Amino acid sequence: MRKSKLVLTGLLSLGILGYAGTETQAQEVRSFSGYNVTYSGAEKFAPYSLRKSNTRGVVNLSNDSGSAWITATMKNSDGVYRGGTTVQRGKRATFSAVNCKVGYKYKLGLRKTNNTGGGKVTIKGSWSASGG
Repeated sequence: MRKSKLVLTGLLSLGILGYAGTETQAQEVRSFSGYNVTYSGAEKFAPYSLRKSNTRGVVNLSNDSGSAWITATMKNSDGVYRGGTTVQRGKRATFSAVNCKVGYKYKLGLRKTNNTGGGKVTIKGSWSASGG
């Protein structure tokens, strides 16, 4: 009887460890809205996001209407480039992170990609430094 309890306990422990080993980490998603961006103006920065894993960064404008292209640039606190992409409003895009470290916070700079139609657009969306 004791041996069977020991074996059962061992199997349950291994099962729990196996499950925990394959679980993905939650990513820190940051939302932004009402950001007026232009082609020639200064970047507007979305809130800092903590990098929780060595995965791609992601920017999500899928709930935003319009057709303008937006340039999204991830930077560290010193303003050094750490990855980026262009994404059309209404879409989602991932991008490679360059020399990023888990446990550090990064910000996302946003600006209009092309100098077309009206000069400025107001965007909303979300982003994460990891999870893409």
